[in-house]
Amino acid sequence: MSGRYKKKSSGPGFAELQREVEGGRIQPLYLFVGEEQYLQERALRLLRGTVDEALRVFNVSAFSIGSDNGSGTKTTAAMVIDAANQMPMMSARRIVVVREFDKIKEDEQELVLAYLKNPAATTTMVFQAAKPDKRRKLTAALIKTCAVITFDFLDEGRAKRWAGDRLKKTGCSIEPAALSLLIGLVGTGLTRLENELEKLAAYADGGAINSAAVQALVPRATEHAGWELWDAINARDRKRALKLMQRLLDDSDALPILGALASLYRRLLTGKQLIEGGASTQEIEKATGQWSDNFFARLRRSSRAEIVHGLRRIAAVDNAIKNSEGTPRLQMEYLVAELTLPASGGR
Repeated sequence: MSGRYKKKSSGPGFAELQREVEGGRIQPLYLFVGEEQYLQERALRLLRGTVDEALRVFNVSAFSIGSDNGSGTKTTAAMVIDAANQMPMMSARRIVVVREFDKIKEDEQELVLAYLKNPAATTTMVFQAAKPDKRRKLTAALIKTCAVITFDFLDEGRAKRWAGDRLKKTGCSIEPAALSLLIGLVGTGLTRLENELEKLAAYADGGAINSAAVQALVPRATEHAGWELWDAINARDRKRALKLMQRLLDDSDALPILGALASLYRRLLTGKQLIEGGASTQEIEKATGQWSDNFFARLRRSSRAEIVHGLRRIAAVDNAIKNSEGTPRLQMEYLVAELTLPASGGR
């Protein structure tokens, strides 16, 4: 290893990684941690960009441990290591992304540990996790051997600077009070923030965005609950998901939150069906109305069975609430608790 990245926040960590990659200094092993998936996906895009676009289908692979690999079997660590040891095809390097590595079974850890000691010279392997379990032997080994990049949510000040810079690229500006209002409504998550900035920039058409425009065009954070809840549910982060649910229920009824979550799951199911049918990215974008890297990352990480199970549970909770079976808050808490259980092969 030629170096280690140790950044407490996502901005400097991402910026440093960008400088290294663009300068041709790419490590064989990376560990991406943190909850800001927007910047994680941008970082992956940087690495993918080091492989010629026409050759990426042969040289860029993403695995989600424990998920269906398309042949009716679960993705294992052995499959990942086999891919990492393959020679690149007409390219200087291969990129192998490993998601949910916490699910690697104990009896497979030694295989990964052996690879970490002697990684393939022509492969860059990226391990991704929001909150890896540092008590595990494998996690400790990854922290020791990988270039560690941390992608935490931005604080309000840095999110405002990011938003201002983003708007400058569109030729727009935003009044300070309007920017504070925007952050207050949607939070500092960059995926949601970018979506609202694009909408506001189109409305302003090169002018200044004021508070009135934000009030008129930007829905409250509760209307975007599905995305944020899905981030926590997808990461099996029960503590964060329950905390988020409690906060949302303080500001909204349960049924609109359920509706937002169900809408997202339906789009995920549509996207999954299209992927399995061999549809192109453009076809999936048109059918789902989604085009962000985060959405496609969620599709890759989730099996059809998990998505269908989530939809069924959401429908059951919706029915229970409408029939006054327990309090809405209790029903929602049960739902979140179930959706954040470890993945089950029986679903």
